[in-house]
Amino acid sequence: MSSRPAYLFLLPALLLYGAFVVLPILQVTAYSFFSWDNGIAQDFVGLDNYARLGSDGVFWAALGHNAIWVVLTLAFPLLAGLLLAAILAERSPRTIQMMSAIYFLPRTIPLVVAGIIWGWIYNPLFGLLNYSLDMLGLGNLAGAWLAEEGTALVSLNVVGAWTFFGFCVVIYLGAIQSIDPSLYEAADVDGAPWWRKFRDITVPLLKNSTLFLGLYAAIEAMRFFDLIWVTTQGGPGYATEVLTTHVYKTFFLVGDYGYASVLSVVLLAIVLSLSALAFRLLRVK
Repeated sequence: MSSRPAYLFLLPALLLYGAFVVLPILQVTAYSFFSWDNGIAQDFVGLDNYARLGSDGVFWAALGHNAIWVVLTLAFPLLAGLLLAAILAERSPRTIQMMSAIYFLPRTIPLVVAGIIWGWIYNPLFGLLNYSLDMLGLGNLAGAWLAEEGTALVSLNVVGAWTFFGFCVVIYLGAIQSIDPSLYEAADVDGAPWWRKFRDITVPLLKNSTLFLGLYAAIEAMRFFDLIWVTTQGGPGYATEVLTTHVYKTFFLVGDYGYASVLSVVLLAIVLSLSALAFRLLRVK
């Protein structure tokens, strides 16, 4: 049987993908090899724009912030999501459905909206966080959370973790419910406590889910932009600068199209590498 009809059905999608994904990628890559003046390509400079990466302190700081974001995301939402999912899995189906919907709710909120809401919470003058600390007698811990270099990045990561946490709970819950109940029944017969069942049965059998969430978090950490831009725009100073904000500023505010294209190509290479790693590992598993 001829496969030509199948290719004809795929053709519209392939044309759209080529026009809106492949062609822009090739165009940006081409831009990175030229110098620009007022939006007009000037001279072919080869790899000169790429050579600027080594002396660009903002680029390395932004890359470091992306890496820190990944580590913080793996440290809290995944661990807390796993523990909570293991606890919820032992409740009634009705309770599981209700609590899953509640925990997943922050995931449905656009990051721009979440950034605005948490910007109010972190506000040093009328924010809920400082007010709550005052009410608890911990006013000495209050601060300008998004305006201080030591707290801005972690404070924003809390917002990101808040939106990602429910997603982890739902994924882990689905994976736990697929585990053979006879394994837990055998552990109960042996008198194993809850924490032993969690350590020896639940955690090892959730390896694929943990791998998926970890790689997903790493890829998303390289791509996020809206939360940072709507709250701090990379400030104070460069304390919350990430690769996407650096690209945006270099292109739209500075007008250095050649170097902005270089940053975009590097960001694309990182994301594609993480995606390829995720595909390979999950396929092997």
